[in-house]
Amino acid sequence: MSDLKTYIQNVLEANHADNERIDERIEQLESEGHRIVDGGQIGETAWDIVDWRTNEILAAGEDGLDGFVAAGQELDPDDKWIHYDRVVEDVELTEVDTDLPEGLAAVVEDWALSGDAEEIAGFIGWTAEKVERYQDAG
Repeated sequence: MSDLKTYIQNVLEANHADNERIDERIEQLESEGHRIVDGGQIGETAWDIVDWRTNEILAAGEDGLDGFVAAGQELDPDDKWIHYDRVVEDVELTEVDTDLPEGLAAVVEDWALSGDAEEIAGFIGWTAEKVERYQDAG
């Protein structure tokens, strides 16, 4: 049981450290004049481009990948936009070791990162506030 608690704590600590590195990388990129965007394909033909920091929808359409690419080129002719997923890919994320079977570890990790903070805190002995802070995606 205590190994499971330790694993959950390690998952939360790794997530928190990873989010700090992602935030640092975003700040660096923004200081260099880049804009961090999110979005992409949201349906068979629907797409959007969203400012990551403000959640402002910069563009949206129903014309598939071609429309998405065209909008990105038109709105970002200087190629200064960087998709949030690319930022995450560029940051080496922490892998938490465990003896749990892979499928079970994935379920536990998902619960630790998105489950009820009060419930998790009660199980691992942290405050709910600390769990929420360590679950936060940045």
